[in-house]
Amino acid sequence: MKLGRLTNVGSGILIIGIIWLIFWLAFAFQLFENDPRWGHNFALPLIFITVGLAYHFNKISCQLVSVFSSFLTVPIFLAFIAWDTGTIMAGVLLLLTIILYLIERKREAQIINPKPMLRIWLKIHPLNFAYFGLLHMPLLFFLVRWFNPDPFLLYLPVEHEPSTSIFNFMLVILTPLAIMERYVSKIGRLEVSKIGFFWIILMIIIPLISIGILGH
Repeated sequence: MKLGRLTNVGSGILIIGIIWLIFWLAFAFQLFENDPRWGHNFALPLIFITVGLAYHFNKISCQLVSVFSSFLTVPIFLAFIAWDTGTIMAGVLLLLTIILYLIERKREAQIINPKPMLRIWLKIHPLNFAYFGLLHMPLLFFLVRWFNPDPFLLYLPVEHEPSTSIFNFMLVILTPLAIMERYVSKIGRLEVSKIGFFWIILMIIIPLISIGILGH
């Protein structure tokens, strides 16, 4: 497979999820041991992995599951559910996405196979809804939790670290890029998919630099 085919928003979202999960399992696990409320950092990367895989699986059923997974950001970021509940739910939806793909790849017709017009619509738009689901993470972070973290302290710690704020701000900008990729291939000579991919790489690098310089 050519490298160019991998430089897209789906690959970037998948990479974010994998690196995020590895970071918390390998380097930041002590923070979780000291305060289990940091456990939402296990659920969230699973959601990103699900959306990234659904992008590449390119099956309607998988992408619909990714929509449900992406909107887990709402109960997680509003502290409606504990970290372990959110992680289990995200893990189940990730597993379901993989199972559906394994079933789908052996079929001539997809499991969800409506009439042509609806099928065309479903091939384009579910990922857009998944991106909106991910967008709820920074929206809730900045508009709700940032100024008033106290109501959420049962399940979520206060998160005013620059690295977290940078990542969430950059995720807001990623959303229109990701949606644009569904409809537009190029802006001038620039490929939208590559713009989105390299923006996601910056979403990984810049917060890590912030952590390296500031320590959090």
